[in-house]
Amino acid sequence: MSVRCQPSAPPPWRRFLVTLSACLALWWILTDGDPGGWVIGVPVALLAAASVFTLPPGRRYRLSLRGLVVFMGFFLWQSFVGGLDVSRRALSPRMPLAPGFIDYPVRLPPGPALTFFMNVIGLLPGTLSVGLHQRRIQLHVLDVGMPLHPSLRRLENRVAALFSLQLEAS
Repeated sequence: MSVRCQPSAPPPWRRFLVTLSACLALWWILTDGDPGGWVIGVPVALLAAASVFTLPPGRRYRLSLRGLVVFMGFFLWQSFVGGLDVSRRALSPRMPLAPGFIDYPVRLPPGPALTFFMNVIGLLPGTLSVGLHQRRIQLHVLDVGMPLHPSLRRLENRVAALFSLQLEAS
């Protein structure tokens, strides 16, 4: 079963109102509702919302309900395991630390799924995505000797399932 996240591009005036509402709500949260902050917040929110008239609407994508449930279990487990591993490395002088950078050849197509994948890479123990260069993600890792590619491949497969995507062959 799939849920369409963006069935069709809403009209610009609706995107404007949604963006304006989101910006104003965020500003209200950031300023703890201080009325003095609205002098800056309202014009900035209006400018941000006006951008919908010049920027194209986002891509359509589908989320798989089954993929979401599976990903949530995976997310919780990986968060727990990643936290334990990093804590253990930080507290134990015998744990290997050889920080550096590695590249991972990505199979996801450009778009929301790839952006999501890059953001959740930090779930894996000692990893953080740094950038995307052509079809390779650069990662900062705590130990360049860790076998990360199988874990990254599993994560990429989960993200592909979440977004109902077929991965490119590698």
